[in-house]
Amino acid sequence: MTEATDPWKDLSPPAQSSTASGRRVDPELQWGLFWAVDVDGSCLLILQHAPENRPRNKLPNLRGLGIETRLPQGGGHALLVIRLRDNEQREIFHRLCLDIIAATRLARSEQEAIERFLARTWRWHRLLRGGRDERLSDEEQKGLIGELRVMQQHLFPSIGIEGAISSWTGPLDAPKDFEVGRVCIEVKARRGAATPFVSISTEHQLDTTGVDALFLNVAEVTGTSEDDPKGLSMTDVVQSVLDEIQAHGPSIVDLFEERLLAVGFDWADDYSDRKWLMGPDHLFEVVGDFPRITPDMYPAGVTSVRYSIALQDCEAFRTDHERMTSLLAGGTNGDRR
Repeated sequence: MTEATDPWKDLSPPAQSSTASGRRVDPELQWGLFWAVDVDGSCLLILQHAPENRPRNKLPNLRGLGIETRLPQGGGHALLVIRLRDNEQREIFHRLCLDIIAATRLARSEQEAIERFLARTWRWHRLLRGGRDERLSDEEQKGLIGELRVMQQHLFPSIGIEGAISSWTGPLDAPKDFEVGRVCIEVKARRGAATPFVSISTEHQLDTTGVDALFLNVAEVTGTSEDDPKGLSMTDVVQSVLDEIQAHGPSIVDLFEERLLAVGFDWADDYSDRKWLMGPDHLFEVVGDFPRITPDMYPAGVTSVRYSIALQDCEAFRTDHERMTSLLAGGTNGDRR
């Protein structure tokens, strides 16, 4: 970045700490993106949006950057703000901002613009912490395969390809893997012959506060030999989903690719030496005294709780995918079977 291409160099800091000085990134761009500086002269990229579209999921945490949402006082637009804390990183921050801007240009709605803004930021989160130095681990591969399987087999037919990709919030570090309105799905993958337990990584994953229905989908994904003709590689599974998207929902391909990048999948990685077999899915509805730990069970200050649940103790809550898909399609008030 040269002085001539520095978008912040002609911006003067505002007089008040509660405001920012800025100019629109591109007057022809539909979404309200602004280059800006705050009272300390820190460089900002701001996305102005309607308050009801405010992101509900966890925001990325990048070293040297501050990412926050701001709600208006007394009405007006809400803001999604990225601030550069370390001015020595101004050039790489500029590259990040240009990448975000390019992604949001493809959005067809303000909500999608926000999703693309955050998806690109999560991608950089992984890059900057070194996540691209290695391909996905076996556990990460199984987890991604499980999520893509639920998406392809159950969400594509029930809510459509665009709705399914937009609802895939797992790559954005949201508590649940899929959020379809007030119906959520948490996906876990396990080896078919493994001890019948699944690991829960936070106290929020099986928390039903604020949702109408929550399903736990346990997919059996078992490793097999490299020469097994029935085995599929990580790339095979992703390619199968991408082929279906390209055939029936080509406009959402870019968002799908961004979610893959956010979760750590890269087409350049070679997964041909690791093959997987798909077994049956087991679906449970998380209601009542389903075995779980939630935030209301312990004192304030305790967080990041990890635990395991025994699937044999979940049998009373087993349900079928027809119930889940009917709720995904809008019937969120039906009685549990």
